[in-house]
Amino acid sequence: MKKFIAILLAAALLFSATACSDNNGPDDENESTSPISSQNEGILNLAYSEIDTLNPFTCTTAANLQLLHLVYDGLYTLDKSYTPVATLAESGEIGDKTVTVKLGSHKFGDGTPVSVTDVKASFEKAKESPAYKNRLSNFESVGIYEGNLIIFNLVADDPYALACLDFPIIKGGADTDLAAGCGRYIPRFSGDEIYLTANASKKGFVPAIKNIKLIPVRDEDAIISNLEIGNTCFNYNDLNDGSYSRINAKTVEMGINNFVYLAFNNSSAIFSNKLVRRAVNLAVNRQEIVSTAFQGHARIAYTPFNPDWYVISSKDTTVQQNKTEAAKLIEQSQIDVLSQEIVLLVNSDNRFKLETAEFIKGYLEALGFRVNVRKLGSDSIRTALNEGNYDLYIGEIKLTPNMDLSPILLGGNASYGISNVSDSSSRYAQFISGNCEIMDFINTFNEDLPLIPLCYRNAAVSYTNSMQADFACCDGDVYADIQSWKFK
Repeated sequence: MKKFIAILLAAALLFSATACSDNNGPDDENESTSPISSQNEGILNLAYSEIDTLNPFTCTTAANLQLLHLVYDGLYTLDKSYTPVATLAESGEIGDKTVTVKLGSHKFGDGTPVSVTDVKASFEKAKESPAYKNRLSNFESVGIYEGNLIIFNLVADDPYALACLDFPIIKGGADTDLAAGCGRYIPRFSGDEIYLTANASKKGFVPAIKNIKLIPVRDEDAIISNLEIGNTCFNYNDLNDGSYSRINAKTVEMGINNFVYLAFNNSSAIFSNKLVRRAVNLAVNRQEIVSTAFQGHARIAYTPFNPDWYVISSKDTTVQQNKTEAAKLIEQSQIDVLSQEIVLLVNSDNRFKLETAEFIKGYLEALGFRVNVRKLGSDSIRTALNEGNYDLYIGEIKLTPNMDLSPILLGGNASYGISNVSDSSSRYAQFISGNCEIMDFINTFNEDLPLIPLCYRNAAVSYTNSMQADFACCDGDVYADIQSWKFK
């Protein structure tokens, strides 16, 4: 990470630090610009990937992306229910293919005011970045009007577009590591060491932990080992590889926006029949899949939307397993399910999904199907999906914060085997354009069922015994409640 050391050299202050301890460190109103002596304790050690950047527009590792939430704020942030909460924005309004945001009065860590031109420049960088380009794909352009107003132009209507405006605002949109932000902590340097110091000018932010030291590691195994031996105090693991191993640290679950589903190939002779698809939906035991196949690291999904999403969290969308009714639907369909062997594709590199496939096979065979579970590696399964030689597959997509289903239902990059001219796709288009309510779409979806929602995955957040906190982490920011963290 040598390349960013020179960026803030003129502003850098010397630091030295201890590991995790039980002292909260110096209590000075100018803490964010005061040097830390070697005697100071209460420094929180957090791991970062040294083979990745600390630039939110180019970094790709989960550890670094999450860390950068401490340095940069967006116009909005997301709470546990994926509700957009104004951060740098003073207000926002969604119109006809537009989003108008009024920028509040804020300053970067170096004291300069945040301007609408900084927002515009940051948006243009974020739109091309690995971390933010998907959520901004429906944002066509941005214009500046009347001083502190910013108008984003959308390609298509989106009633929940404000949730996508959590991209980091950086001074001048600088495409460099640890450029000036206006977050809760300010980066400082001492030689090759990196520190984050509480931003004293951040309104309402008075953390118990004033100083953070970033510890360079090379991979996930090194992150875990550093946590277990006490070199670092906290770790976020998105469990993307489909496995979980217990470690010598306290661990809590955190819901993330990764949707896992069973999709039908609309060209399948058997599953082109709606009654058959509805029968499979009733045969599936989601609780068993979540508790056993995913080892509890997931939440049941009865709709394509995240069950934590504020728009549906209060609605009853439950679908109970009903084997008797499922058998009746198969009979009503007049489809001979024994007439051919069906192929279920699954990613062999993911243990959670492999276990899920075996459960799905059991549910289907109980209905009379003959099932061939075809296990393929990550690259091979993409080829098989493109070729269309399958009946079912277990899919996963990380939805953007506005819960956009167009990648699946409207011919996007996750629509393998799913028709974009189905009843579900038509109703979804009506929903996002404001021509029907969300339950109208969900009811149509449950009749049509181009796919069967199974669950939304969780991440695992681990911390050492020296830490005391509620760890009310959320997908939008695992450090959302860092202000309340302290050492025992």
